[in-house]
Amino acid sequence: MTPIVVETKNSATLPQLMTKLADERLVYVGETHTAYEDHLLQLDVLREMATQPGELAVGVEWFQARFQPVVDAYMADEIDEAEFLRRTEYYERWRFDYRLYRPLVQFAKEKRLPLIALNASKELTSEIGRVGIDEISEQLRRELPDDYDFGDKRYEDSLRTMFEMHPTSDRKFEHFLQAQLTWDETMAQNVAAYLDGSDERRIVVFAGKGHIGGRGGIPNRVTRRTGIRGATIATFNPSARQFNTADYMILANAQSLPAAGIMRVLLDERDGGVFVKGFTPDSPAKAAGVEEGDLILAINGVDVNNYVDLKLVMLDQLPGNEIELTVRRETLLGGSRTDSYRFDLVAAASRHF
Repeated sequence: MTPIVVETKNSATLPQLMTKLADERLVYVGETHTAYEDHLLQLDVLREMATQPGELAVGVEWFQARFQPVVDAYMADEIDEAEFLRRTEYYERWRFDYRLYRPLVQFAKEKRLPLIALNASKELTSEIGRVGIDEISEQLRRELPDDYDFGDKRYEDSLRTMFEMHPTSDRKFEHFLQAQLTWDETMAQNVAAYLDGSDERRIVVFAGKGHIGGRGGIPNRVTRRTGIRGATIATFNPSARQFNTADYMILANAQSLPAAGIMRVLLDERDGGVFVKGFTPDSPAKAAGVEEGDLILAINGVDVNNYVDLKLVMLDQLPGNEIELTVRRETLLGGSRTDSYRFDLVAAASRHF
């Protein structure tokens, strides 16, 4: 990689950069989905843009466009956060720690900024990846973007490199390419549709660096539709050569999301419930008496019927918090009994619970 030189006397602070971009109707901020510093940058950019004139919206990759009515209901205070996450199927479709995205969504909600779900549905992209565009069902065909650009060979080459990093015998690159472009074109079409609504409209787009870096993913496809180039911003990562191609690269220290409180329990969702499959070392749940095979019924009196219920009730739990875990356990004689166990949560060192 060619060394990059930062000329400090010509560098700008983020507020100075945002002042420079005040007339931009379209700004992209790329992310590595698990990088807390990227989401902090997104929040800083969003706060700056919210102080500037114009009708600002926030377009995000994290929610799929078919759930826009649910997003709108949450932003209008018609449903609560738990219902919002449940009905957008966030934990089934995106799965990254929602605490990374929560401050961005809450800021948009507080400021009454439209939150636009940009992404193509998992059903559509998965089916295209499996059989190709020509063979998808008529129902899914209705979700296809209205236009494709297959002419960006540089972007295609970068996608081929990604594809070849994970070779499997049952995947075709053509189908992978079609799925990726469906992803990009869908998000670009949704961005363009918002901008086309009024010349006063502005939008900040939060999506993965792969969709933004080099402009081959979303940005050039929005430009094709609207004529608006937009500006791209991303943190600089020396180990991610492919993605260090934004208009403005930000030097930011790596940061960690504050630790969540966990039980150090391995889970198995089956048979209409969430079961304890095992434990990781030093599990406070195991020490309190919870056993492998227990069916989790409730946490702190809140019913747990599925994995999403458990994720929601644990969302705000911190290390040191005491919880009450209610379980049902099968007995040797074929019956069952219900028990409750109290214990303090410990800090997360992994994605376990």
